[in-house]
Amino acid sequence: MKSISLLFVLGLLTTSVSAQKSHKADRQPIGGANLGRNIVSVTPMQIMAIDIENDEPDFMVGLSYERIFNNDLLSFRLPVAMSLRKSGTFYLMPTIKIYPKKQGVVKFAVGPQLLFAMGEESYQRYVNTGSGAYYQTITENRKQFGFMLNNSINFTIARNLYAAFDYGLGIRYYDSFPRDNNYLSPFGSNRLYCLSFS
Repeated sequence: MKSISLLFVLGLLTTSVSAQKSHKADRQPIGGANLGRNIVSVTPMQIMAIDIENDEPDFMVGLSYERIFNNDLLSFRLPVAMSLRKSGTFYLMPTIKIYPKKQGVVKFAVGPQLLFAMGEESYQRYVNTGSGAYYQTITENRKQFGFMLNNSINFTIARNLYAAFDYGLGIRYYDSFPRDNNYLSPFGSNRLYCLSFS
């Protein structure tokens, strides 16, 4: 079985090498001038940790649009993500990316990124009455706002295909959940972490 698998892989490699040789003269090199200014990408895997002390990281899928400006140094990116763990929770993270080395096959970018998160979540509140005490489950529309510093690296594989890794680190400024319940720690951190692959 191993020998059949090895022959199959070698056959595929040989075929792809010969196919590249036959079209090599027709191909143009990938460079900044040959790349488009509009990038639409699918993010099959994104992890967001908004409040690590009180909540588990959130796993998301998303879609983003990026517009690269004419100077090749700046772009605006608008990613939208949907939570896989928390039903009905959405994230909007507008980003301004600065490319120090302009556009090319491998690009590094850094820039400010805002975070807007919204969705229904539940928490428990301890209620003490004259006749006893109990935990009350409350479901609310939770809104969060934060700021991150985004770092990304893009690899242009072909004119219409690229892979990108993004990492964001920042703080959460606003959370609509009250801090006086048993679900949330009032001493929790406001750090934000975001990791994505598109």
